[in-house]
Amino acid sequence: MVMPEDVTGGDLYALWRVSEALLPRVADVYYDANRLVAAADGASGLTFALTMWNTLRYELQDMYAEIGGVVLDGATAVRDARLAYEATDAQAASELQALLADPWRNSNDPAIAPPAPGSEDDPGTPIPAPRRSDGS
Repeated sequence: MVMPEDVTGGDLYALWRVSEALLPRVADVYYDANRLVAAADGASGLTFALTMWNTLRYELQDMYAEIGGVVLDGATAVRDARLAYEATDAQAASELQALLADPWRNSNDPAIAPPAPGSEDDPGTPIPAPRRSDGS
């Protein structure tokens, strides 16, 4: 399972490609079949055969149109997911940039703010080791 924090630009491109290129092409196959079946008008002179063909033809038309619509709905859902990831990523990037520009902005929250200079949490500077008598 992919978690939101694992999504990369390449993943977003893959979602874009599925929603904008691949699924619309699949839907086109079904819509083409729908139009092809609609154009076939049963040349037989037998009334019963013609009635049966027209019934089947209408069912096929409806089926192909519905499948094509479902595929395009899937494309829309994938597009919406990609846009949601992009929006979340843009917001997180903006918040991170603001935090990096002013790390003291949230100084009241010790979990995310650097320790204040001179505070108990401030690491200060290390005490240099004394020089050995051999000069090193």
